[in-house]
Amino acid sequence: MSVTIDEQAITDHDDDTVIVVTDEEFQHDAQRALDALELTYAELEDQARRSDFSSSAAHALWVSIGGTVDL
Repeated sequence: MSVTIDEQAITDHDDDTVIVVTDEEFQHDAQRALDALELTYAELEDQARRSDFSSSAAHALWVSIGGTVDL
């Protein structure tokens, strides 16, 4: 693998673990996280549009999945 100097600075660590998930697994886990927050994706998306999240966990979830799923 070839990396640029900037990329090498970011990836220069001892942890070589890469976790790969399927689209189905990602969708399932995103839905599970929404369920835990008792939110729909539309509600979370609306909170993001207004920049007014119901909790720090909701904000963190948006940062993780916002715009990447169709739930």
